[in-house]
Amino acid sequence: MTNIVKFKARGPRAYLREAQEQSIPVRVKRDGIDPGWVHGMIADVSAEFVLISEISDSMRFDGFLVIALGDVSHAEEDPSREFVEKALALNGETLKAPPNFPLENWATVARAASDLAPVISVNMLDEESGEASYIGKLENLGPEVLSLREIDPNARWYPDAGDYEYGDIGSIGFGTSYMQTLYRVAGEPSGPPQEPRLHSTDPR
Repeated sequence: MTNIVKFKARGPRAYLREAQEQSIPVRVKRDGIDPGWVHGMIADVSAEFVLISEISDSMRFDGFLVIALGDVSHAEEDPSREFVEKALALNGETLKAPPNFPLENWATVARAASDLAPVISVNMLDEESGEASYIGKLENLGPEVLSLREIDPNARWYPDAGDYEYGDIGSIGFGTSYMQTLYRVAGEPSGPPQEPRLHSTDPR
């Protein structure tokens, strides 16, 4: 097997691009944002963002996550690479990256994600938790914020939409089994949302 060297010698973009070209399972960490690792395979890399096809504990591809390259503090070949590759093959799993996915800014990412999935997760930077995740239906894209009609953990739609400032977004996810199931249980929201409110991490 071909090993790729840790990215510190060349920078995260070159490292992750090589991982993409060689179809190598990797794990990525973002210090100060997420205490854990993101496990998956690299679907695409741009100058500012990376699209990761996440791999679940059941060794199946489970949705996508877009993170900013500038937030990547560590990236390396998955220590269990041999097992991961064999397990994915046994499960008949192959990476199916969305073609021509625009990794330009959070607005284009959100729009493309919502075109591929009925709901997306907008994960906001939070001083206490690192990231706070909000799942819902994209309602609007403005010059400074996006509007999201959220679903709560009990699969109930909130009556209003929330405004999320691009500068506070840590990542955007879509296409996971959990999000798909949440949407199936919730169904389509009844009626248009009320006036958007500015996103806040304070308890409702």
